[in-house]
Amino acid sequence: MNRKLTVLIVDDEKDSRDILKFLLKDINDIQIIDEAENAETALFKFLDRKPDLVLLDLVMPGKNGIEFIELLKKQKIDTNIVIVSAHGSLAIEAIKNGVYDFLLKPVVPAQLNNIIKKIKSKKEESNLVKLDAILNNVKNETKLMLNNGNNQILIDPDEIIFCEVIDGLIHIHLENGEVELATVRLGKLEEVLANSNFFRIRRALMINLDKLWRANRMDNSCILLANKKEIKLYGSKKQIKELCNLGDK
Repeated sequence: MNRKLTVLIVDDEKDSRDILKFLLKDINDIQIIDEAENAETALFKFLDRKPDLVLLDLVMPGKNGIEFIELLKKQKIDTNIVIVSAHGSLAIEAIKNGVYDFLLKPVVPAQLNNIIKKIKSKKEESNLVKLDAILNNVKNETKLMLNNGNNQILIDPDEIIFCEVIDGLIHIHLENGEVELATVRLGKLEEVLANSNFFRIRRALMINLDKLWRANRMDNSCILLANKKEIKLYGSKKQIKELCNLGDK
């Protein structure tokens, strides 16, 4: 369920605040969390409640709406602000301060509704961007960080076809056709990949079971498929037998 859009109403006139509250009641997924009659009080309530949207009058005693916006900027706070004012000429000043939505009093319900829809849409897009970032971070965290003697390499386990030890180095064969070298022991790499689908078919050779097409006890071989190509590898009799038995479990 989507979280409701929280709103802070800032206006020195109680009647104006009551009208906005009345109009917002007819809009779905809106929660009025607080109201304030001046910029100073509004700032404290904003920092305490952190609303998604501020409906802000510009002409108020003490600090005005523009000064409230500048206070938020000093705090490096990015939020949705909609100016609600009887002074249409102040819209230009609001735009200069990065506020692009302006409602002229008396507020037309349809215009308020359209602005709320736009803010909701922007919020959903922002959440998708954040979700993508989280997923990318998770994916990066699942990658292997290996040393090849000269520098660190980052490898996605899903892209590995097989790993083979040659002359003391692990040759990691990837789906893109490249072969990365790593100085780590194959046993250690096997431990790191314990939660992935890898299997050692002999002491110096480990395959990605997700790439396995068939295993053959007759010649102790297995065939891997990657990029529509077959790769035939040979293992020990014991390990190929165990590999074949995996399919029976």
